Amino acid sequence: MHFNKFINKFIIFIFLIPIILIGLCGCFEIVPKEFYDDFSSYYDGEKAPFGEWKVKEGGFKIVSILSEDKKTINNVAVPIDNGIIYIDKNYTDFKFYVDIKRLKDSDTPKIYFRLMNNANTGYYIEIEGYDIGYKLYKFNGTKVELLDESYYAAPAGTDFYRYEVIAIGNKIIFLAGGQKYIEYVDNDSPILKGGIGIGGGEAYYDNVRVVPINQY
Repeated sequence: MHFNKFINKFIIFIFLIPIILIGLCGCFEIVPKEFYDDFSSYYDGEKAPFGEWKVKEGGFKIVSILSEDKKTINNVAVPIDNGIIYIDKNYTDFKFYVDIKRLKDSDTPKIYFRLMNNANTGYYIEIEGYDIGYKLYKFNGTKVELLDESYYAAPAGTDFYRYEVIAIGNKIIFLAGGQKYIEYVDNDSPILKGGIGIGGGEAYYDNVRVVPINQY
């Protein structure tokens, strides 16, 4: 009887060794869960940081605006002085959705992803003013590099429009209104994980969602 107990404990110990070693070497990393924020839990006029959001630069605040159907009042997030806020999580492969409404046709809001080093390294999509097109940038500190661009854009105007970034390994896909505009493979020291962010241009931001692809 005692021998059987010893064998059972020994087997459990053998199975635990790899798990312990993985944890000690830092190889085992928990994948962040799906994230969603429609900014409804904050009060009108509240300034960032709020919820899980951190401030990279400038400022951000919550404002209440009339919905597109003019039937309800919705909370949205808007930059102060082209501010940027971000979620500091290590997403790897994911789909990132955000609804954006420019304040003026000339505004150029941005969508940030795979942010590292306190959001000082990563990628961003710039939505060009007047629906001219979209640009994909990679940045590291003060260095900003244009990777790809589209000379076509969705007819968003100053209405709310849904934008989507899909990141799988070193491949980046950008869609607007479900239509693909950019597909780029970064073969030059790609950034393969990091957080997401919004801001860097005047606009209303709403319904921010990040879905890790490995949850499907």
